Amino acid sequence: MSFHRWCFLFAVATFTTAAWFGTGYHAEDEYQHVILLAEHLRGNVDAESLPIDYHNGWRSMALPLIASGVFQTAEAVGIKNPFMLALLLRLLTAALSLWVIAGFVKVVLPSVRAENRKAFVIVSWFLWFIPVLHIRFTGEAWSGLLFLRGLTLVLDPVQRKGWAIGAWFGAAVLCRPAAAVLPFGALLWMIFSQGMERKNVLALLAGGASVLIIGILVDSLAYGTFIITLWNYGVAAITGEEAARFTTLPWYQYPLFAMKYATLPIGALMLIALAILLVMRRKHLLLWLLLSFLVAHSILPIKELRFLFPVALLVPWLLVIAWDTLCERWPTVMQRNIVLQLLFPFVVVNAIALVIGMATPAGNGRIKLAEAIHERYGDEAVHIDHLGDWRQWIPPFFLAPHSTEAFTEKIVPSRDRPNHFGDRAREQRTGPREEPGTDRYRHAGLDAPLHALVWIGGWV
Repeated sequence: MSFHRWCFLFAVATFTTAAWFGTGYHAEDEYQHVILLAEHLRGNVDAESLPIDYHNGWRSMALPLIASGVFQTAEAVGIKNPFMLALLLRLLTAALSLWVIAGFVKVVLPSVRAENRKAFVIVSWFLWFIPVLHIRFTGEAWSGLLFLRGLTLVLDPVQRKGWAIGAWFGAAVLCRPAAAVLPFGALLWMIFSQGMERKNVLALLAGGASVLIIGILVDSLAYGTFIITLWNYGVAAITGEEAARFTTLPWYQYPLFAMKYATLPIGALMLIALAILLVMRRKHLLLWLLLSFLVAHSILPIKELRFLFPVALLVPWLLVIAWDTLCERWPTVMQRNIVLQLLFPFVVVNAIALVIGMATPAGNGRIKLAEAIHERYGDEAVHIDHLGDWRQWIPPFFLAPHSTEAFTEKIVPSRDRPNHFGDRAREQRTGPREEPGTDRYRHAGLDAPLHALVWIGGWV
């Protein structure tokens, strides 16, 4: 079996393992803007319990529709465990990742120096945050994957069809509007650096517009009125309406994020690689993509680590192209034995980070806690006291019906409150959650066409 196939098989095992252990979520959006909206589409959550993004019409229903279809199909065959339903979403993302990355590696590999091709294959699959991030069913992960698929067609002379490229780019924007900077950078490169013909540019724009129009139709049906969520999101971003809810950070925050969260040595390598391309390969496509993305996001006042996730898949290519550039300029200095000795500490750090990232639940572990509660008490309602703030709350989707939660400074077991973790009382608390911003599950009475869309989503 070839080296590439062995790597792919190990990647399948790696991504599947990461999906299995990756319970929870890194950011609230993974629940609030996907699972919660999917439950609304299925009639399990009323509109009053949805986040402000829904009421302002900022969020596309594309991913919630797919998620609701997955849930509906799974329940039709008897899978109702919420943790298994969430796992199915992660496995779906993992399958998409394996297909997209395999296609990208195959197309890019011939442009890499022969002696560095195995390194490119390994880094593309096993750079530690690639499997950890790209099993998440989120707009950030899916926009990055869909964009990378379109970019693969851009780089493949055989499959370079303008309409198809535009369709993939449009789907990426539909999943996350802020990711539009990446297709824009790619289009500028194709026009000004590659001299793309006008008819191909028009075909690309038509492909993107077609997908966005389909998105408008889906959103209008889901919201019950004509709506253009992409427009609403853009207006909110420009006027600062969305930014008002978040803390603003300085323009140089993203390099700091990279250094901290990618681990210091790997983050430093990423910044050094970008600097090498900026000095020695100014016309390279990666610069058009990364600089346009980073500059645009640095200008915006809101800065979160997850905003960088759509470009995470480009990092392996960045590292290897920078390495290639140094090998071409200083072949003697960049001899394999010397470089491998220098990179060995980075390989060790990456391996440790990969193992930890694969085996660790996402976020602060609260969904893992909910899973443990479910395993112990099943469908029995429980009450949970949190010594902390709202960031510890467990969404009702992951708890038995009629379960309750409260945030307190201390826990004092009493006869008035069943202590499920101590005396295993069997009383059920049936009162609804009263904390603001939480969800009360009840039938929302959605009409037949929308339920049809939910079922269609199961076949997407």
